[in-house]
Amino acid sequence: MNIMKIKHIIYFIAIVLIASSCQKKATEEQNDAVFKSIKKVYELNTDGSINYHYQHELKYITHYSFNRLYGESFIIYNPDYQEIKFNKVETTMADGKVVKAPENAFNEVLPRFAAGAPAFNHLREMVVTHTGLELGCTVNFDYEVRSGAGYLPFLNENIILQEDVPVENLEIIVKVPEGTELNFNILNINAQVKESTNDGYTQYAWNFKNLENKIREPNQPQNQTHLPRLMLSTVNIDEALQHVSNNQSPLTDNMKQKVTQKISGKKKEIHMIRALQKLVGDEINNFNIPIGYARYTTRSLEDVWQSNGATAIEKSILFNKMLNYSGIESRLIYAIPSEFYDEKTGILDDAGEFYHMVKANNEKIIVGINSKQANNLAFYLEDYILLDMEAESVEHPSVITEVKPEVKIDGRFELNTEGVLAGRVAINVHGAKNPYLNYLDQSDNAQEVIQSTFPRHTIQAYDVKQFNNKGSELQADIEQKEIWKNQGDYYFLTLPESAYGIKGEHLNVLMEKRQTPLQLSREINETYQYIVELPEGFVLTTPDVTKEHKNNLGSLSINMNEENNILKVNKTLMINKSFINPDEYSDFKELLDLWNNKNYQEISLKKSKTE
Repeated sequence: MNIMKIKHIIYFIAIVLIASSCQKKATEEQNDAVFKSIKKVYELNTDGSINYHYQHELKYITHYSFNRLYGESFIIYNPDYQEIKFNKVETTMADGKVVKAPENAFNEVLPRFAAGAPAFNHLREMVVTHTGLELGCTVNFDYEVRSGAGYLPFLNENIILQEDVPVENLEIIVKVPEGTELNFNILNINAQVKESTNDGYTQYAWNFKNLENKIREPNQPQNQTHLPRLMLSTVNIDEALQHVSNNQSPLTDNMKQKVTQKISGKKKEIHMIRALQKLVGDEINNFNIPIGYARYTTRSLEDVWQSNGATAIEKSILFNKMLNYSGIESRLIYAIPSEFYDEKTGILDDAGEFYHMVKANNEKIIVGINSKQANNLAFYLEDYILLDMEAESVEHPSVITEVKPEVKIDGRFELNTEGVLAGRVAINVHGAKNPYLNYLDQSDNAQEVIQSTFPRHTIQAYDVKQFNNKGSELQADIEQKEIWKNQGDYYFLTLPESAYGIKGEHLNVLMEKRQTPLQLSREINETYQYIVELPEGFVLTTPDVTKEHKNNLGSLSINMNEENNILKVNKTLMINKSFINPDEYSDFKELLDLWNNKNYQEISLKKSKTE
């Protein structure tokens, strides 16, 4: 190799090192802290015991990092089956001085989620207080949790790869006995696994570099499907579901007596379902124990009944058996986001939810244990995979493909000189927001459709023209007093909008840009057609409006005009996606900014001067 080539190589290496140094410096300047490294090792032993080894090196940059973010570390464990070993807990201060954690830095408490759940009061949370923290210090934290044989039925992890601050290097290693199948699924990030075999174990290793921190933005997907994660399990989804739902204990005589009492005199299935939802959902305490800390098992129904409390899966199993005992056809199902689903990877932690496919009113309806459930949950689970407890696919109720979300309000009103708005309105609601189950339960509940737009006290009378599993149509007489705001000689009236439309999404502040997806409850399709007879002696000062806009995400149409003291308003908003990616957000904001423009949401009147 000649001298010139050597010089070029040296120059190249120098440039790379300088660029890397600048990048790290910029990362530190822009964040509260930086994980220099994180290492997680999961080891399944041949006897069924599991070792978990965790290490991190964390550099603290701001006061917030140690006053709020990472002043303490938390480890939840079960001392009856698990033990913790601390290998290193020390702080290297900015001047190089090393401070080891004293004995009083380790304190056991009851995990917050176990409070009020006596059956799980044996769980403990080790709170480790890091000492010697200051600007520029670094904490080295190294511990192990060893789980005894038989404590956990399988290895099952759902690992979100991002932290609240950036991670320069993340290493995840999983060791299983040779011949044991490890299934895994990597989402929202590119990564390669390195597989090797040694001393009777197969090792899987992943290495991730320069992971950005989690972004905190409002209205993110609730199930966090957008985050990079590694999901791994030593069982398939069918084995996991069969294990967690394998509760063969029957209803006791006391339970049967209670069920009989609750459904006595009720002829309709929905009334029975509602009664049992209230019994299981409201009268039995919630034990909000994550399924992993409950060892992926359930207690006997008698234990649940005697303790008057249950985990989510225990409640689901009890509810299902009570429904069946009542003669209601019910099937326990597991709903998992399609992004998470992999039949070979049995993930139950923070992945899906348990529901019930019941038959009521000769229709398939998905219900949970919430007694305030207004409609068929199938509308909200359209993009989920539905499985029974054998992991067999369950068909969605056909109604969700037969109808799309829609809100349409058509009203003719008279506004008098006292600010009273009175008239007749027709309201049509289709899809998820239509409170069909509430109506089946009690027909008077139909009034809530009107109340989505007009306050209850303004409803003088109403008629139900149609109400079924697809949608509803109602007409109502409305009288709303003091509808306007008086500012001098000007009067401002906000046009009524339904809480079933975009108003119900509570998007109070729209950011200029987003880095994460925005999740709506459903697609938006709302239309308002109002004719308002304006009062004598008032002049409309709002100019006529004709606004049409369309982009890749939806469309908007606003028309407002006045002629012969009659105001006509036609407004339509359509958002054709409920999951909005960051690169689509500008289109979404464009539509919402127009829709929320005050000039298009209210009208202004001026009292004309009399001679």
